Amino acid sequence: MEKLPNWSKLGLGTGTLASLGRAASLSEVDRLVATMLDIGVKVIDTADSYGSGDCEYLIGKVLRERRESFTIITKAGYRFSNLPYPFRPLNQFVKKGLQHLGFRQRFTTAYLSKCIDSSLLRLRMEYVDAFLLHNPPLEIIEDERLISLCTSLIKAGKTKQTGVSSENPEVIRAAIASGAFTIIQTPANLKAAAMLRTLWNECDDHQIHVIGNHVFEPTCLNLDGVTHEMLMRGSSALLPENATILCGTRNPSHLRQTNHWASMPLPVAEAERLAACRT
Repeated sequence: MEKLPNWSKLGLGTGTLASLGRAASLSEVDRLVATMLDIGVKVIDTADSYGSGDCEYLIGKVLRERRESFTIITKAGYRFSNLPYPFRPLNQFVKKGLQHLGFRQRFTTAYLSKCIDSSLLRLRMEYVDAFLLHNPPLEIIEDERLISLCTSLIKAGKTKQTGVSSENPEVIRAAIASGAFTIIQTPANLKAAAMLRTLWNECDDHQIHVIGNHVFEPTCLNLDGVTHEMLMRGSSALLPENATILCGTRNPSHLRQTNHWASMPLPVAEAERLAACRT
């Protein structure tokens, strides 16, 4: 399949859209998607574990005939409950119970194959644009069976690209070296920049698309005078030029403002100075 044509500078992070006790309504997400279309934000990042599948259900309902206007990313690797409709409200409680008992992640090929099929059903899509391993341990990146699985998912037309979402430099470095992944998702706040910027540049050299998350890390707002605008514009300056930065919000006005900031990176020297203050 061809490379993704629809990367935008800003993307929507959906980790809180189906949070327990504060899930967004269908109309809220519909307004958010309409705003994305209006301002040219094309990337939607989700995961099967967000809301124990409820987030994917919500996105699938809202996109309907608009699917081709967006680049859809989902992730798998975290265990969660997927009870049928009458019992679906219990899913997030069961998920927390599994995590408490230590059943947190799973990366067998059979499990991941089932995960992407289930995600496609919930999203009401024939394919996703990218399928990411969700915070895998290092040994998974080095497992040839997983590499073969990722290749087979692309050949089967279930995803256009595969990648890794991680904050671990060793995992990211191994993913780059494997030559098997074309997307790397990492924290992109100014605190992370000191540790990860070299790897972001390596991704760029290898034509691996970087997706940055957690830009508004709370600890990055501790210094007097540091604002959300400075954090977004600083991260935009330090990431590769074609990187995508995720904004987790359900507020259309916030999305518009953040999109504006992302398109106006700080001078690199100023961003580097801010990053140095965060370490």
